[in-house]
Amino acid sequence: MKRFALLGEPLGHSLSPALHKAIYRQLEIDDASYRSIELPQERLKSFFSGFRVGGFDGVNVTIPHKANVIDLLDEVDHKAKVMNAVNCVNRVANKLTGYNTDVMGFAYTLRQNDIDVQGKRFLVIGAGGSAQAVGAVLAEGEAQSVNIVNRTVERAEQLKNTILAINEATNVAIFDDLSDPAAAEGCDCIINTTSVGMSPNAQESPVGDAFFEASRAAVDLIYNPLKSEFLAKAAKQGAHTVNGIQMLVAQAVYSVEIWMGGNIVAHVDMNALVRDLEKTIK
Repeated sequence: MKRFALLGEPLGHSLSPALHKAIYRQLEIDDASYRSIELPQERLKSFFSGFRVGGFDGVNVTIPHKANVIDLLDEVDHKAKVMNAVNCVNRVANKLTGYNTDVMGFAYTLRQNDIDVQGKRFLVIGAGGSAQAVGAVLAEGEAQSVNIVNRTVERAEQLKNTILAINEATNVAIFDDLSDPAAAEGCDCIINTTSVGMSPNAQESPVGDAFFEASRAAVDLIYNPLKSEFLAKAAKQGAHTVNGIQMLVAQAVYSVEIWMGGNIVAHVDMNALVRDLEKTIK
């Protein structure tokens, strides 16, 4: 039996166990398990000591551990190292290797929704671990510019450095006032990477109506609720809206591919997984 888990704190909202079990069913894998483990920071090191000698075959990592796990690994994929964020760890024998499948998940979301990156202008709200994945995708895709809005300028600078390390030709600007729509001026797409508006605080939005226009796309990495207040405001102004459920599904499938080997993505019906999750959220 192969054993996998999600590490983070808190995890009460997570759909990952149900999602992974659905992936295993599609692939007709009956010798794998997946569960959530709420893990405070002070227990992270001891958990990884056990993990290394066979406690689990692989783990996903979420808030607040995406950066903290890096020092506990033997190898880190180049892209994850640049981002300083790991969300997937694979164990082979006693060797632990870290990856970031959030990058693949976000790139998949943009492709599925026909949101072009090359030569386009973006506004990214937030500068945490998920924003690092978004910034990497935008840099790789040769976005013309990325504006970052984050109250903590130091975190925004870290995201800026990630973007420029991948593509130094990208124009990056930092704003620290979430109430000033000037940050969105000229942007083709606004992306919310924060948890503002996540259930049970679904009435909240990180920015106001003035940030949205009909010509813009709005992407929210939140998937519960399926239509956040952020997306509701965007839709009211005529913007094309996309939630975070496709990213959630895709990053999970790419994690399974890393753990299991082979071309798992080609053998999974992503749309069916999305539909099943949407039913559980409703």
